[in-house]
Amino acid sequence: MSNLLAAINARQAKVSEVLIEVTATPSGSPPRFTEIELCVSAECADRELFEKLLEIAERGCVMMNTLRGKLDLHVRIDARVSGGVRPNFNAAALLE
Repeated sequence: MSNLLAAINARQAKVSEVLIEVTATPSGSPPRFTEIELCVSAECADRELFEKLLEIAERGCVMMNTLRGKLDLHVRIDARVSGGVRPNFNAAALLE
């Protein structure tokens, strides 16, 4: 999440209401996760830009780089394009 917020802030992108919901599927004995899905939602002015920012964040994410190839890992985007994005959104403030 911090990588995504940093990418948004660095580009001063009009993105707000960022939320990541994690769903994991346990299996086996001893129990372990066999599948993880991240659903990333946000309000944004430009969906293409948001998708690019998410791609940048995903490439730099230690967790994603660790888990990729070890289990089924999916990222789903639920970006709502609107003109109602909060103009004062500052992702850097969320990182402090």
